[in-house]
Amino acid sequence: MPLHSLLAFEVLVFLAALQRLAELVHSRRNLARLSPGARAADSSANWSVLVVLQTAWLLGCALEPAWRGGVPSAGFYWSGFALFMAGELLRVWCITSLGPSWNARARVDPGLCIVASGPYRFLRHPNYLGVLLELVGLPLMGGAWWTLALLFAPHFIVLLRRIRGEDALLFALPGYADVMAGKTALWPRFVRR
Repeated sequence: MPLHSLLAFEVLVFLAALQRLAELVHSRRNLARLSPGARAADSSANWSVLVVLQTAWLLGCALEPAWRGGVPSAGFYWSGFALFMAGELLRVWCITSLGPSWNARARVDPGLCIVASGPYRFLRHPNYLGVLLELVGLPLMGGAWWTLALLFAPHFIVLLRRIRGEDALLFALPGYADVMAGKTALWPRFVRR
């Protein structure tokens, strides 16, 4: 099977869907360990919209190239692959760095330690940067132009709501502002002001 093919792309979309499901199982285990004082960063409605958007994104990425009968040129394919893999690696790094604190529901437990290692040395919310890279990379790779055009902006809005909610909860934790002072949410600043 050639790496630049519809079949290879569809396998990757399937693996991405399996990964999302595995993350939900992992998240459920971590959520069960949180204290009763843990608070959600966003509403149940925002979470439901995110689940619908992620499902639509994966379906769109799988169906749109299949409907067209192929993937785009090698330039688009490999550029999308690079963005998608960068997002994947960044998100895995976030999940491993946060350990038991990571959960898909964005619940913040005041009893857990503040994590300032891994990608959190550079950003407050690197996981969401990883998601955004995936959201662009996978449709670009498969030529799922409608999926990208229709679903990126709603995803971005939902993620911004989550970031605002998480920031409100995290900055209320003792010491968080000291550790994260000067770090941006989504794009690293490599030069200190």
